[in-house]
Amino acid sequence: MKQAGRLWLSLCLMAGGIDLTAIAQQTGSSPPAVQSPLSADDALKSFQLASTDLKVELAAAEPDVVDPVAIAFGADGSMWVVEMRDYPKGEQPRSRIKRLFDMNHDGRFETATMFVDELLFATGILPWKDGIIVTLSGEIAFFADRNGDGIAEFKETWFTGFSQENSQLRANHPTFGPDGWVYVANGLRGGTIVAAKPEWKAKGQPVALTGFDFRFNPLTGESGAVSGHGQFGLCFDDYGNRFVCSNRNPVQHVVLEDYYIKRNPFLAVTKVVHDVSAFAEHSRLHPISRAWTTSNLHANQFTAACGVQIYRGDALPPEFLGNAFTCDPTGNLVHRETLVSTGATFQGHAADGDQEFLASPDTWFRPVNLSNGPDGAFYVVDMYRAVIEHPDWMPAELKNRKDLMDGSDRGRIWRIVAVEPATLQDRPDEPLDQLLTKDLIELLEHRNAWHRETAMRLLVERNPHEVLDAMKYNWKQNKLTRSRLRVLWMLKILDPRLTPAMLAWSETENRDARVREHVVAAIGDNLDELLADQAMDLVNEETDERVRFRLALDLSGRSEDAVGARKLLIQLLDHGAGDPWLRVAVATTRCNPPEALIVETLEHWQDRSKLPVGSVELIEELSEVVGAQLTPQTSAHFINSFLDFKSSKLDPQAVLEVQQAGLRGFGQGAARRGVSMQSHLEQLGSIRPAALNDLIERTRVIFSNTNLPIAERVTAIKTSRFMANGEVAQSLFAIAFSGEEISLRLAALEALSSSSEASLGQKLLTAFDSQTPQMKRAILDVLLADEARTDLLLKALEHGDLKLAEIDVPRQTRLTKHRNKDLSARAEKLFTSKVSPDRAAVMAAYQAAIDSKGDPRRGRLIFEKNCVTCHQVDRIGVNVGPDISDTRDKTPAYLLTNILDPNRAVDANYFGYTLVTKQGRILTGLVKGETTSSITIRLPEGKEESVLRADVEELNSSGQSLMPVGLEKNITVEQMADLITFLKNWRYLDGSIPMPD
Repeated sequence: MKQAGRLWLSLCLMAGGIDLTAIAQQTGSSPPAVQSPLSADDALKSFQLASTDLKVELAAAEPDVVDPVAIAFGADGSMWVVEMRDYPKGEQPRSRIKRLFDMNHDGRFETATMFVDELLFATGILPWKDGIIVTLSGEIAFFADRNGDGIAEFKETWFTGFSQENSQLRANHPTFGPDGWVYVANGLRGGTIVAAKPEWKAKGQPVALTGFDFRFNPLTGESGAVSGHGQFGLCFDDYGNRFVCSNRNPVQHVVLEDYYIKRNPFLAVTKVVHDVSAFAEHSRLHPISRAWTTSNLHANQFTAACGVQIYRGDALPPEFLGNAFTCDPTGNLVHRETLVSTGATFQGHAADGDQEFLASPDTWFRPVNLSNGPDGAFYVVDMYRAVIEHPDWMPAELKNRKDLMDGSDRGRIWRIVAVEPATLQDRPDEPLDQLLTKDLIELLEHRNAWHRETAMRLLVERNPHEVLDAMKYNWKQNKLTRSRLRVLWMLKILDPRLTPAMLAWSETENRDARVREHVVAAIGDNLDELLADQAMDLVNEETDERVRFRLALDLSGRSEDAVGARKLLIQLLDHGAGDPWLRVAVATTRCNPPEALIVETLEHWQDRSKLPVGSVELIEELSEVVGAQLTPQTSAHFINSFLDFKSSKLDPQAVLEVQQAGLRGFGQGAARRGVSMQSHLEQLGSIRPAALNDLIERTRVIFSNTNLPIAERVTAIKTSRFMANGEVAQSLFAIAFSGEEISLRLAALEALSSSSEASLGQKLLTAFDSQTPQMKRAILDVLLADEARTDLLLKALEHGDLKLAEIDVPRQTRLTKHRNKDLSARAEKLFTSKVSPDRAAVMAAYQAAIDSKGDPRRGRLIFEKNCVTCHQVDRIGVNVGPDISDTRDKTPAYLLTNILDPNRAVDANYFGYTLVTKQGRILTGLVKGETTSSITIRLPEGKEESVLRADVEELNSSGQSLMPVGLEKNITVEQMADLITFLKNWRYLDGSIPMPD
């Protein structure tokens, strides 16, 4: 069923989305309910700030600005404003770019001029040279006024190909990065991007953005995909860290750039961004408005997070510096998080307790973007609308709601400042673009980030030969981290070679950690060559986790002296590998032979009395990469290295855990390539069985020991998965059908999926009928994991020993798409008859369910039987597909249509995909994420699996909803009435709220 009707505040969705809104001068108790809309003056009075040290001021309002979604400040301090006046339908191009001026310097931008109009869905803006870079419908374009009349008569399209299928999901937030490139959030829909500027087009290649954000060099036109998948929001902090956001994810740090992943195509990386703050159902908001979130599961949570920004100005008290802020227009608020460095990334903490940084009781207050200003203040872009939701997400009866365009003549921009004005650092009197080069370089030291960033952009625009020498001098003299990093980044832009003489430094221990981090990053893969004398000292003495992460990335890319680089990596890991991002950084290394790093690490550990933190996880993850590369003929050295791993200094349990981790990871990697662990073990020869059998038996004893913790036993079961024959298989089967804890039983069944025991299939079918639905699905997965067992399953279905209704749609697909044509043909014959091709006739037959008075409690049982693998309602089930609990504003007719004809209107995010591996495995679900080397599929029951691209034989979208067609075969008209009544009324079943009429 399609998600619709949630105040997705799709503006966040919309590529030009939503931003922080008003800030209040009031604090304390929540203000009384207000009658929206409010005048700008009344809106100001209604705001509530969590801090009594701050106040809000009005910077601009209608009629000077209407439907603002993004702002940027020019070198002269003027405010550029993107007005999305064609939201939400875009039937005519009505977006505009305005330029606002504060002529009397009182903080109110009272003079507005039209720069360019008649644009379609403009979403973001960035000043550049004599004009502006704008993201708009399907393209990135440059506009300039070159005749001096204040109106842009020059337009040049730079890039095209961004998706245009939804007005709220489009490229946005062009942002100047520390490397001199412009970064763009793709809006979740991606596209295939091509250069349109003639001199760029000739040398450019198409860039596929599925699962990636975009960047380009505005000087050369070079472009590419980068890690990240921003919806509406993108920013950098003072140290070059990039942050994005999406509806349910308010602050995401892009930790691992795709450049590093490309080095090792055998590394399947599940994620490249980290959720810094609590997200989705883990988030907690404190709105003071009466806005109602249609999905009860999302009440007081982020549902429309957008406009993420790091405050980096100098006009607010110091406790706000470096904080992350995110708008949520559904809750009519702006949320604040403090960030704490944790490993290679950050951990966020809600900063304002049970309040929000900024909130309003006015339900028209729609903060959609945030910005740091030239005055050091924090700006909030308020679209000020009654409804921010695209009609595509609404039920049919609401698509023409009368208030859809209310507020389309309004808009506000608010500024947050300190109650007691701070002592600001001096600002130049003239516009920054009129300053001399030496004066711009001095501004790189300014406390206000806008001055630093604007100065850097202006320097990049100038002749590089004019700037470089002055920059080198500044690097030698400057000691301030905030400016030193800017100078370093400028040097890297102007002189990519970065000679050893430029970046070598003797007093390493006296340098700021962030400077060390970025010096290492700037040197890159040549680290141990350019800093040969310092490299080992750095590795052994560095304590800052982000510098260690950067060292791991750069050392892992070395190819000239791979042996030396591995030695440095092993020394680096001696200080701990508890940070999972550090382990991924190490795993990006490409070794020859593949097992070299692990074998050398084990040799090094034999002389230790204690293993580093995270050693077991490290070994398992590295072994998985190795297992994906070695063949049975080449794996003996690797396996023997674990069987021989011993140490008189180490605890025997620690040795066993390392051995198990190595074999477990190796088995997982080999299985991904369709190679059984048994085929590897058979190549060991007759001299190894004793050591191997001892390890297998010790592992079996652990998972069979009911006195041990569940987690330890589950880990042992996962190790045994790749040796699940004979006595091991018998022990696993006994656990699977015992009275043990369900997680242990499910783990045992999953382990049995790798078994080749001939009798296993029939034993599973015999036990099937007496199992719970969760166990039945696990049994089906074991049967489907082996061709012979799949044949047994089909025979049971053909003979009627097993009901067809027991096989859900994803598992039906695995059968009908089986690579064995005989098996797939038999499955097709079985299941084709289950689906009626005539949806109209089915709908007509079920119309009685709309008017019937169903029983919601019986409907709950129908839901549990048919829907829980992909949907969650009232804490029952798993949300793989869209959240369908927000049914309060859905009519029974709407629900019936979505149940019986789910493909009538489908969000492309919920198209079903079938991935077939070269080894014959079939995965059916949603594409959750992608990297250069792998694809992550979200499977029914909420499971996720990453598959190497090299192993993908076929990946096809059905072009249809993952929601199955043909549920009428399992649900009668009466049962449908019960199900619809449950979906409409489940929130009232506890009796706390009277049932609706």
